[in-house]
Amino acid sequence: MLSFVTQKSIHQAYQRIIGMGPPVVPLILRDLEQKPDHWFWALRAITGDNPVKPEQRGRMKQMAQAWIQWGKEHGYEW
Repeated sequence: MLSFVTQKSIHQAYQRIIGMGPPVVPLILRDLEQKPDHWFWALRAITGDNPVKPEQRGRMKQMAQAWIQWGKEHGYEW
């Protein structure tokens, strides 16, 4: 049995977005800023980074904020 997040992450459309690479990072970050969602797997796959601290895991808003801050620190604009 797969979790919802795992099912979403292995979905063909989600994988295509990951395949688009770094150009989609600002779009994902903008989406996270507007409405936190399960983009963390994609961001980690694309960037090779993970700014989410262990104590933030499972807390969608905190995870989104960690990635938004990471994006700003790495010069992304959206």
